[in-house]
Amino acid sequence: MGNGQGPSLRQLTRAYTDRNNTIATVNVVVTLAIYIAALIAAILLAKTQYWPLALPLMCVNGTAAVRLYMLQHDCGHGSFFTTRRINDLVGSFLSPFTLTPYKATRYNHNLHHAHIGDLDRRDATEIYVMTVAEYQAAPWWRRLGYRIYRSFFVLFIIGPTLLYAVMYRWPRNARASGIGDVIVHDIMVAGVLAALYLGFGPIALLVWLGSVVIGTSCGVIIPYVQHNFETVYWSRKPDLDFETAAMQGSAVLDFGWFFDLCTANIAYHDLHHLNANIPCYNLKRCHRELSPHFRSVRIGFLEGLGCLRWKLWDEETCRMVPFPKPPVRHPANAQVDL
Repeated sequence: MGNGQGPSLRQLTRAYTDRNNTIATVNVVVTLAIYIAALIAAILLAKTQYWPLALPLMCVNGTAAVRLYMLQHDCGHGSFFTTRRINDLVGSFLSPFTLTPYKATRYNHNLHHAHIGDLDRRDATEIYVMTVAEYQAAPWWRRLGYRIYRSFFVLFIIGPTLLYAVMYRWPRNARASGIGDVIVHDIMVAGVLAALYLGFGPIALLVWLGSVVIGTSCGVIIPYVQHNFETVYWSRKPDLDFETAAMQGSAVLDFGWFFDLCTANIAYHDLHHLNANIPCYNLKRCHRELSPHFRSVRIGFLEGLGCLRWKLWDEETCRMVPFPKPPVRHPANAQVDL
């Protein structure tokens, strides 16, 4: 961090914000080619006696969709290509492959960045969290609803598919971000599905849906772990500090180089929140070269799985905690040994 005498960490990161259209274009073309090839190959295999071999290709397609989402995400920050116009054109073009309306998602995600770590603006978070005090004061039906929402099945299986396949057809803040963009996006999605159906038949839509389930379920694990680890930072204004919220409210996913490649370096999330102008293709290098100037919260794969137990924010201990255990009830006629 800055010591008051030299440049701050945010100032140091500005040296890594240069955009490169060639690198950006190669990323888009190669990832999109993998997406299309894997989807078509999976569909063709699904129509033969070798249909089980379609599953690995569906995983490849789902992974490519996650990567396209990360590239679209950089376009939304204006950090991928050199001009806003190109960023917006490519971001919108990628939207039917990511099932993510570009302008609405850009609007909502920028709110997430603006209010990172702010307990009073959890409406801007991607995955909602209650405090212990709120949970204890809530009526039973709201506690039950929150438990269902934070369950593994809903949060990582049903929820992501519903969000991207259904709810994103009319996303949150669609009016504020532009209804026209959402309508065009939905027409593009319908066009892709129609092309799959006309070209390959009903089986193509089943393969596509399976790939969506795989991609969205795996993809949602990324923001969950990055913002739901035990020591994550939450605070309220005026005590809320942006740099602290960025660096301690976001974790680095230490899942290995192949994960970084598949997810366009989104793992280095603390510096991304500190300065979203850093393109994904510069982010890992920025993190490596500036690492002597800061400390990251690094989470390995097994530790990331352990983050599934954190459900509530405890304002007293400044920690994420599990759901409270139900009180032990003793039978009314139980005898106490003296």
